[in-house]
Amino acid sequence: MIIAGYVGSNDFWNTSIGAVVGIAVGALGCWAALRSNNPKKRIAWDERSNQSLVPETSSGAPSPITITHSASASGPLTEARLIELKLRNAGRRDIVQGDFTLNDDSLIFDFGVPIEGVVDVTTKPDSAPRPDCAISGTELKIKRCPIQKGQELTYSVLVNGSEQAVKIKTAALLNTPVKREDKKARERRRLLTFGALNIVIAAAAAIYSFTQPTKSELKEHFQACRYWDVHDPARAKKECPEIKKP
Repeated sequence: MIIAGYVGSNDFWNTSIGAVVGIAVGALGCWAALRSNNPKKRIAWDERSNQSLVPETSSGAPSPITITHSASASGPLTEARLIELKLRNAGRRDIVQGDFTLNDDSLIFDFGVPIEGVVDVTTKPDSAPRPDCAISGTELKIKRCPIQKGQELTYSVLVNGSEQAVKIKTAALLNTPVKREDKKARERRRLLTFGALNIVIAAAAAIYSFTQPTKSELKEHFQACRYWDVHDPARAKKECPEIKKP
């Protein structure tokens, strides 16, 4: 009966309301942190692969395999490499042409070695716009074009030279950060969202289960109602459910 007396009391409701408010504040804090780390417009990029196309020989002699490219004027490519550059609109809104503040010079990547050509460009979904690109020495310029929310672009770029890390040279898009994708941070955001949701569900379930009377408490209350019905009808009418006759 102690628990039954506590449930519904001022202390109980003060504790419950405080718990709910605390959960709500925590959930809002997580939501605000996620929103601040995920702007409305954002491009995430990554160097997915950087593979040599010319196999090395055990003796160190020049490889008997020759790589050429129809658009290359430099002849055989002795250090041919294929690099996959991935771009993704990781924001919550589409990127429009007007966001490219320097027109076709707004988004430029430097591969560190001469670019011989772009072998392929793919986009997901297939129906999304496919931005054109231009080559200038070691640089790849992504021409201005709409990029839909969630759209992924992959550029397969043929270069000739030793392995170098791709770097962002110019990122001049209006209110659109362009950053290398941090897979660990992305996973942390996902776990944070999942964890916050689990905390809210667990807290709500705990409060609900705590407020439900047990079978023994219901039995005690029923016995008390029978006693009050005989000896204290006013209390029975106030605290006991009305029994409807069939």
